[in-house]
Amino acid sequence: MLSKSDYMMFLRHPAWLWIKKHARHLLPPIDPSLQARFDEGHAFEPYAEALFGDLVKLGFSDFAEYQALPARTLDAWRNGANAVAQGRYEDGTITCISDIVSRSGDGYVLTEIKSGTSAKPEHTFDLAFQRVVLEAAGFPIARCEVAHVNRDYVRNGEINPQELVSITDITDAVTEQLEKTRTRIDQALSVVASDTMPDPSPELARLKSYGEWLEISEELDPPLAQDSIHRLPFMNAEKASELIANGVTKIDEITVPSVLGKSTQRYLRAVANGARTIDHQELSRFLSEIVYPLYYFDYETSQSLVPPWNGTRPYQQVAFQYSLHIQHEPRGEIEHREYLHRDASNPMPALLKRLREDIGDVGSVVVWYAPFEKSRNTEMAETYPEHAEFLEGLNARVVDLMKPFADEVINDPAFMGSASIKAVLPAFLPELSYDDLDIKEGASASRLWKDVTLIQPDDPAREKVYSDLVAYCTRDTWAMVAIHRELLAM
Repeated sequence: MLSKSDYMMFLRHPAWLWIKKHARHLLPPIDPSLQARFDEGHAFEPYAEALFGDLVKLGFSDFAEYQALPARTLDAWRNGANAVAQGRYEDGTITCISDIVSRSGDGYVLTEIKSGTSAKPEHTFDLAFQRVVLEAAGFPIARCEVAHVNRDYVRNGEINPQELVSITDITDAVTEQLEKTRTRIDQALSVVASDTMPDPSPELARLKSYGEWLEISEELDPPLAQDSIHRLPFMNAEKASELIANGVTKIDEITVPSVLGKSTQRYLRAVANGARTIDHQELSRFLSEIVYPLYYFDYETSQSLVPPWNGTRPYQQVAFQYSLHIQHEPRGEIEHREYLHRDASNPMPALLKRLREDIGDVGSVVVWYAPFEKSRNTEMAETYPEHAEFLEGLNARVVDLMKPFADEVINDPAFMGSASIKAVLPAFLPELSYDDLDIKEGASASRLWKDVTLIQPDDPAREKVYSDLVAYCTRDTWAMVAIHRELLAM
C-alpha cells in the first residue's frame, strides 16, 4: 500500500521512499526537536476539530486497529456521521488517513489540519493525494481546505477555537494537481516495487528537503565525493541543479560564484583567500562605535503554537531567560547577572523587572544578531507599555557583534560561510566551544525549558535542566566577551 506519508516522501526524493520500503535502517531517528514540533501539531488538532460540532473521531493505537480502520470509517458514515476525523480510506494500492472529512450537500469537504500559519504549496500535494484516494473510494470532494493557525490571534482568557483557527480554501490549486498526482502515484508505486534504488542525487530533492536528504545520502554507497558541490555550505537543490546543468559538479569547477547564495559565496571567497582576512580600517571603525560600560546581552525564548499566556500570540518568541556580562571600562573586571524564569506564569513581567535592575542607562548593549533581541524588546514594549521607554532605549544602544563577520570585515574558511556565533567561536577560540555543555543550541534550550516548566513541572530532571540553561546562556554572552577581546587585539 502507498500511504499519504509515503507519497509525500516520494515527492521529497524518490530514493527516500525506496529506502523507507527496502532499507529503513538507513533513515535517521526522529530528533527531539522535530518530535516536539509534531507534538505541537497534535495539540492544535482538537481546536480545529472543535469547529465541527458533531464530529466522530476515529484513529488507531496499534497495527490491528490500523488495519480495521477503513471498515470502522465506513461504518461511521453508514451510521449517519456528518463529519469524521482520522478516518482511513483506501482504493486498491493507495490509502490515506484524513484529518477531517465532512458532508456538504451531495459531496464532502476535505479539511487538512496544519500547524503552520498559512496554507503552503506542499499542502496542495498532500490534499491532492487524499482527494484521489477519497474519490476513488466513493467520496466525491466538493472543497479542499487547510485549517491552520491564525497568526494574529492574541489570547485573552480561554482559547477560542473560532479565533485561533483559520481556514484557507485551496480547492482550485488541488484540482489543478489531480492528473499529475495520479501520474506520480504510479511512479511512486513503481519505486516501491523496484529492487533497485532510484537515482539518489541530492539535486533531485524537492520541497525544501535538500539538507535532510544530504544527511541520509551520507549513509549511501558510494558516498559523495569530498569535492562535490553538494558539500558546499548553504547549498540547495535549485542552485545545485543549475550548476550541474552547466556541467559543474566539483567545487573547483565553479567559475561564476554569483549564481550561488550569499553565504556560499562568502565561504568560497574565504577559501580563495586561503586564510583569515581582516579589513583593519573597517574593524577599527566598528569597534569605535562601542561605548563603555558594556552590556553583553542574550535572551533565550520559548514559543508555543497555542499561546500559554494572555496577551501572547501563536509562535511568539517569549523571553524566559537572559544572561548579562557587564564591563564598566576597558580591561576592567567582568561581572555577570542573569535571570531564568522557573514557574509556569508568564515570564515577561518578572524578567523585565529584573532587567531594569540589572542594566544601566548608558553604554552599549552588545548582542549577536541584533534583529532577534531588538524584536523581542519591541514586542514586549507593545505588550507592556509601562516598559516601552526603557526597551526602546535599549534598542537604541544595541551594537551587533555579528556585523563585522556578516559584512566580511573578517572572513575565515573555518566559518564555513556562516556568521553565527556557533561558527565564529570555535574558529577564534577553540577552547571556548559549546561541546562541554549538555545544552548546545537555542532550539534545545527552548524545548527543554518548556518541557520542565510548562508541560512536566514535576520532572525530576527539572533542576538539572535549569542549571544547564544557565550554563548555556552564560556561555553565549561570555563568548561575546571573548570574541570582542580578540577583535580589540587585532
